Amino acid sequence: MSDISLIAERASTSWKVTYSDLLTGLLAFFLLLIIKAEQDANTTFKFADQMKDVIYAKVLKEKQARGLDWLYVEHAGPKGIKLLIPSEIGNQTFFQSGDDQIVVNFIFYLRTVAQIIGDLELDQIPQRNKDVFAKLEATGKTIKINIRIEGHSDAVPLGRSSRFRDNWDLSTARAHQVAQFLIAETKLPESLFSISGYGPFHPLVDAGNYDENRRVEIYLDIQLVEIENV
Repeated sequence: MSDISLIAERASTSWKVTYSDLLTGLLAFFLLLIIKAEQDANTTFKFADQMKDVIYAKVLKEKQARGLDWLYVEHAGPKGIKLLIPSEIGNQTFFQSGDDQIVVNFIFYLRTVAQIIGDLELDQIPQRNKDVFAKLEATGKTIKINIRIEGHSDAVPLGRSSRFRDNWDLSTARAHQVAQFLIAETKLPESLFSISGYGPFHPLVDAGNYDENRRVEIYLDIQLVEIENV
């Protein structure tokens, strides 16, 4: 075979190698795009859990910085970040037995918790994460932010002169009082808050009459939900 023939044969096959390399490069590029899209989607759908982790870390940091040994903080998973103020701190009582009014001397502790919640700026989360919310809305989902106040009571039956029908009613009234206080102190939208009362049915300690069961629990919750359920 002459030199000219060899050159012609190599020229006729070289484009195939180049084309093959191009296809391989394009395939790798598209695979990277797919992987990145999947990673972005996973990050988007895990946004609620990630935000709960961030909130938990911030609350713990504030608890330690302020030396709030009396404040119980727990990452309660699907329920959100739990803040529990004991029914008694020192000689100060959150509520008098059978009453829903916050004892004046206890307001200091509740105001401290309100400051921590207010500093989290939960109402700014949608504005600061517009891209995430837009991606979620395209899939029919969104993020629901909720500050849930749960009231609890002891198991001591209420007297006939009580303003409340039963301990269930009393615990709901206590949750309402705390919610109203937090709304006023934090200046957060009322729409972020919800309340519920459990009476004596979720005791903190086994003995039903113990004062520890007369309490209010606060949950900072962020959930991924269907838009139609908001």
